[in-house]
Amino acid sequence: MAKDKARSITEIRADLARNRVHLADSVGEFVDEVNPKNVAKRGVENAKSFAASEFDAVKAEFKDEHGWRTDRLVVIGGALLGIVVFAITLKSISNARNKSLGDKARKAIMSIGE
Repeated sequence: MAKDKARSITEIRADLARNRVHLADSVGEFVDEVNPKNVAKRGVENAKSFAASEFDAVKAEFKDEHGWRTDRLVVIGGALLGIVVFAITLKSISNARNKSLGDKARKAIMSIGE
């Protein structure tokens, strides 16, 4: 050690006080960051931000600087109409099959009594 720089007691105490303040600030920031209410609040803000950006992205697919993109809206409307028609058709087939099974069961029960 070429140069030994001896620190005075006052300098050491000042360094310790400065380190205590820094440590207290760091611990306070950490506690604030991991506080469940703050974590939940950040989570909600992130979810809202994500939902808004996704909504804007989807909206951009159907609306541009010239207005609504009717070609895409017609495709979506046609697909929804197709799904509804398909569901109604399945329901009517199911109802017809159940009705015919009920008629057959009734005839079978009536023939047993004869």
